[in-house]
Amino acid sequence: MKTVVVISTRGFGVFRHDLLVDPDGVRFVGIFSERDAVNVGPVERAYFHAIHVVPGGAINESNSESSVVDAEATRAVLREIADDPGTGVLTVHSFDERNMLLTGRLREEFGLPGPTHDELLPYRDKCLMKTKLAGTGLRVPRFAHFDPEAFRSDANAYFDRITADVGLPFVVKPVDAASADGVYKVFAREEFLALPGELGRAYEYEEHIDGTMYSVNLVSKDRTTVFGGVTEYLVNSTEVQRGRVNADINLIDTDPRVPRMIRFTETVLDALGWLDGACHLELFHTKDDELVFLEVGARFKGLAGLAAMQLNYAVALLNLAFEIEAGLESRPWDQEQVYCFDAVIPKRPGVVARLVEPDVTSEFEMKWKAVEGGEIQKGESLVDNGGTFLVWNSDYDQLYRDFEKLAGYTPIHYQDEQI
Repeated sequence: MKTVVVISTRGFGVFRHDLLVDPDGVRFVGIFSERDAVNVGPVERAYFHAIHVVPGGAINESNSESSVVDAEATRAVLREIADDPGTGVLTVHSFDERNMLLTGRLREEFGLPGPTHDELLPYRDKCLMKTKLAGTGLRVPRFAHFDPEAFRSDANAYFDRITADVGLPFVVKPVDAASADGVYKVFAREEFLALPGELGRAYEYEEHIDGTMYSVNLVSKDRTTVFGGVTEYLVNSTEVQRGRVNADINLIDTDPRVPRMIRFTETVLDALGWLDGACHLELFHTKDDELVFLEVGARFKGLAGLAAMQLNYAVALLNLAFEIEAGLESRPWDQEQVYCFDAVIPKRPGVVARLVEPDVTSEFEMKWKAVEGGEIQKGESLVDNGGTFLVWNSDYDQLYRDFEKLAGYTPIHYQDEQI
């Protein structure tokens, strides 16, 4: 018997339990925060051996941090599982960036296989990951740790120091940010002076890179890429908070950008230390044909992106990760392959007057969080959105044209817009 413990529902919803070769030989156990547990659907409940709901572990919890589990409560649950004679071979997993360091620490404490806290840290600390890329020949944005005391004592002087270091505009973001949570783009002195006096956690400032964003998504085993795919972003991720739809399309494998960006990512992994399983890297491609590193996480891409990738490549990627990490063998993907991309719907404060579907030729599926007549607030991050949707087509060229059309798409109309 194998027991697979999953911390957080994020990134787990597309797992294909029905593809497991020996489903009776494994027990799935979930450890979820109180707010996250509501995301466990009937399909998952049907095969989970047990679901443990624990308190949230984030201080001043935002929507994007709602999946963070309390460390002590999680440790107590894991101890109970480890002490159970029926557990068999135990592994613990998380595909949620906010719970990864805790997962690594628990592996160390309980003597379990998989990446440790220290091995995962370069994939979580944005200053550390960029520091480790020195000497690789890869272009990295100029950056430094943000000094809150310098900001509080003389914000004008600190602004001058930062712009002398990295130029203007620049980005201020948490060193452990995910889903564009807590990120500020600073275009003028007034915007910098308006930043909160207490940011609440460690931050960095970073050079703003002008270019098209891409993500590179790999699955690795024994320092070798066993799956690789690249997505092109319609807009920069932070633009969702400014009201832009964020879609990213999986590039076709014959696109020459794909092997180049995969090689770039493999060089990053060489510097940080290859980990078995998934990684999600973001980079910029500038008008000068330069690739510039942004950040990398030891996880799959989030929200509806993983579902889109599985349909696009006809690969059960989460099953592949569990095969590598826990030895759970799965049968091949059994659905038709279709080219597919996902998108995130932005929101701002106001009362929703009308929800508008995209004007595209391809098939699509909307998952609205906003409702007509409902009052909503501005999204704190990509996780805190107005909904998501998938778009798919067997004709890649048509799908790409639909992707480009979304640049002018406004999904949510508000009552204060009506004159």
